[in-house]
Amino acid sequence: MNRLEAGTLFQQVGVASSPNPVGSGARATGMGGAFIAIADDATAASWNPAGLIQLERPELSIVGGYFERREEFSSDIHPEISNTGEADDININYFSVTYPFHFHKNMVASLNYQRLYEFKRDFDYRKDFSSLGVELVQDEHFTQDGYIGALGLAYAIEITPTFSLGATLNIWTDELLWENEWKQTFSQRGVGLVGGAPVTIDTRIIDRYSEFRGVNANFGLLWDMNQYLTLGAVIKTPFDADIRHEFSLKQTTAFGSPVNTTVPNEANIVEDVDLRMPMSYGVGLAWRVSDVLSMGLDVYRTEWSEYILEDSEGNKFSPIDGRPKSDSDVQDTTQIRIGGEYLFIPQQSHMVVPLRAGFFYDPEPSHDEVRDFFGVAIGSGIAYKRFIFDVAYQLRWSDDVDTGNLIATSSADITQHLVLASVIIHF
Repeated sequence: MNRLEAGTLFQQVGVASSPNPVGSGARATGMGGAFIAIADDATAASWNPAGLIQLERPELSIVGGYFERREEFSSDIHPEISNTGEADDININYFSVTYPFHFHKNMVASLNYQRLYEFKRDFDYRKDFSSLGVELVQDEHFTQDGYIGALGLAYAIEITPTFSLGATLNIWTDELLWENEWKQTFSQRGVGLVGGAPVTIDTRIIDRYSEFRGVNANFGLLWDMNQYLTLGAVIKTPFDADIRHEFSLKQTTAFGSPVNTTVPNEANIVEDVDLRMPMSYGVGLAWRVSDVLSMGLDVYRTEWSEYILEDSEGNKFSPIDGRPKSDSDVQDTTQIRIGGEYLFIPQQSHMVVPLRAGFFYDPEPSHDEVRDFFGVAIGSGIAYKRFIFDVAYQLRWSDDVDTGNLIATSSADITQHLVLASVIIHF
C-alpha cells in the first residue's frame, strides 16, 4: 500500500448544497431561511429547538426535496476546459413526529430526521497539454454522489409564558435507514505523442468516505420580548466524526505503436480518519407586524477555521483547501437571511393561504477569503383544518468561483436550484 496525502472533503471536491449547517423545511426555505426567531413548526428542531414549544397539537410532518446543481467551468489558460456540469436528485429532506405535553410546565418532544449535506455532481471536460515536444489531449470525467443526515431527538420547555429553552441531540450514523457516505470517481484517458512516440495514459481514481458517525447538539432559546418582537438564538456544537476512508488509484501508461512498453501504477489507502466538524451559532429577530404579516432577520456564523481532518497517521489538514492545518488560512463565514410571510385568510373559511419570500447572503469558506454566494426564495401553500401543505423554491448562485484543484486553472459560475414540498398533519 502506497502512502498518499489525505484527500480533501467538502469544499475542495465539493458539497453540492450549501456547506453551512442550516435547518430544513419548505416554510423556512420559502422565507429565505430567516427562521431562528420564528421556528413555529416541527422543523424548529433543526433551526431553533426552543421554538417547538409553540406547537400545541401532536403533528406528523414530511418534507420532500428536489435539488439541482449547474456548474459552468471556464479557463483563461486552458479554454478547452470550458464545460457545463449538471446533477440533480429527489429525496426525503426532513421527517418528524412531534408531541406536546404538560408536566408542571408545557413541554414538547419530537423525533426528527434531517438530510443536511448533498454531494451529487457530474461533469466531463477535455484538457490539452501540447507543448515542448508533447502532444497530449486528455478526456476527463468526474462524478460524485452521496449525502449526510442525522437522527434528531428534540425537547423544548416553557420556562415562563414568554421564554422557552430547547435542545436537539443529533445522532449521525449509517446504521439506521440511510447511508452517511459520499463517493468520488475520476477517470482520465490521455492520447498523444511524447518525443514523437505514441503514448496512451489511462487513470481511474475512486475516493470513498463512509460510515460517517458522530454526536452533537443544537441548543436554542426563544424570548417574546413584547407582542411584536421575538428574539431567538441557537448554537450547534462542534463534534468529532469517525469516517472510513478508502482510496484507490490505477494508472496505465502505454508507449509505442503497437504497444512496446506498459507502465502500471497503483496506490491504495484504507484508513479511519477523524473529521472535526465546526461550531456554528446564530441569532434571529422576528417582527409580528400584524396578525397576518411577519418578518424575520437572521445572522449566523460558522467557524470553518476549526474544521480539521486528521488521518490515521495523525497528520492534520484543512478539508477546505487540502493544506496542512499549519499552512491553511480558511476564513469563517457569516450568513445574513431576511424573509417574510403574509397570510391570506378568506372570511368564513377554515383555509389559510400564505405567501412567502426572502433573500440571503450565504458565503462558502475558502483559503484567505470567503466565496460569495447569494440567494432568493419564494414559497406558498395551503392550510385547511388539520392539514398543511407548503412548497418553496430557492435559487442560490455565485459567479467566477475559483475551483481549487478540482479543475486546475479554472473558475466556475454556479447555480443551485432547490424545491421543497412538505405535508403536516395535526392530530
